[in-house]
Amino acid sequence: MCFNKNLEKSPAITKILMEYLTQATREIKRRADKGEGKEILGEVINRPEDIEIGIDRVGEDILERLVKKHKLSIKVYSEPDGRDIEVGGEPDFYGAIDPFDGTVLYLRGFEHNWYTALGFFDKDKKPLASGVADILRDKIYISDESGNFMIDGKTGAKTRLFPSQKKDLNGQVVIATYLMSPRYAVKFWDAFADLAKNFHPKTLLYPQGGSFIYSFLAAGLIDAYVMFDEPRSEIDPGYGFAKNAGCSVVSVNIDGTFEDYQFIPGRQHDKVDLLVAACTPELRDQLIRQCVGKTV
Repeated sequence: MCFNKNLEKSPAITKILMEYLTQATREIKRRADKGEGKEILGEVINRPEDIEIGIDRVGEDILERLVKKHKLSIKVYSEPDGRDIEVGGEPDFYGAIDPFDGTVLYLRGFEHNWYTALGFFDKDKKPLASGVADILRDKIYISDESGNFMIDGKTGAKTRLFPSQKKDLNGQVVIATYLMSPRYAVKFWDAFADLAKNFHPKTLLYPQGGSFIYSFLAAGLIDAYVMFDEPRSEIDPGYGFAKNAGCSVVSVNIDGTFEDYQFIPGRQHDKVDLLVAACTPELRDQLIRQCVGKTV
């Protein structure tokens, strides 16, 4: 499957993506090992549960140097307000970056779930290529016109990724949602409390979410991702993985109708009332029926 034929016109995009993921993984890990970058720089707009700290800027600085090096006309939207990267004139490409996904955990001393994510889009706002780096495990997930892959940073081994084909909630399904913040957890459990009593004993709720989670969906590690009030800044950097894998990512309306999620430049601080990302349409539809009429 060709993800986006426009990528063929700009090999610099894939070069920047790989250079970014490699450099950011190395530099963020080096600084984190020293405990650097924990100074609080400010709040994240419309995100009372999140903050910007010093280590968030490492990835942004690396990416800005790379787009200047490759002489691209591009605008990249970042999580913190006022930290967008704009190089050249009218952009030929757009980008979305989550420079350090795992800020709150890092600040509190947890060595767990540290990622950086970057996605590129063409002038028509269609995904070109996306990447996620697992900083602690030294793994790089890459999505481009050739497919979705995981690259081992230590050995260089490259493994092709395929999504799950799960079609219903009755079996051993794996659902991801962000449960570490009460404001998100309450809405999830309001929607799923009755179903939870009848879940298969081996059903797994993965309690994390964010921009990296779409690489997990593409790899078949999770079957679906469900979030109420999901910030667009947490979707755009990794969204291309799901699109490339043929998964369904939709924003759901209060009456149960839905639309395919779309990248919209400049709207990164908006939220999606209910986001459902699923490996199959059948699983998507079951999840929507479970949620609609409760907390949407």
